[in-house]
Amino acid sequence: MHEMSLAESVREIVDETARANGARRVAAVRLEIGALAQVEVEAMRFAFDVVKRGSLADGARLGHAQAVAGSREFMSGLVLFHTEWTDLQVTPLGPETAIASFVFRDSIVTRAGALIRARGPTTLVWQRRGGEWRVLFADADHYPIDP
Repeated sequence: MHEMSLAESVREIVDETARANGARRVAAVRLEIGALAQVEVEAMRFAFDVVKRGSLADGARLGHAQAVAGSREFMSGLVLFHTEWTDLQVTPLGPETAIASFVFRDSIVTRAGALIRARGPTTLVWQRRGGEWRVLFADADHYPIDP
């Protein structure tokens, strides 16, 4: 469940920002969650409730908005997006379901000239519906690659 690590990162950012601005407590946290983020909102709420205990965000309400256009906006700000998959393994679970796993390696160049490189494992659960294969669930861990 990557929501727990996301919630921990959110709590750290909230605490650092609150301290830097002299706050003694945080009443609410609002997130924008991209449509392709593969974040289960209820799992994120649960994880945030756990990790906020004892922090400046203890007692804070967690709100969210779905950023439907987020991926389009992100992609339009890029000059280059190159990805490679290695170690692809597909495991059929039956005639209509399969699991695919692989390691990705991304190289991204933004319009501002920043180079972003990341790698990590990915797992996809596929199901055939109406004769077409569709992704039911995806999980990817992103680890920065130092330039």
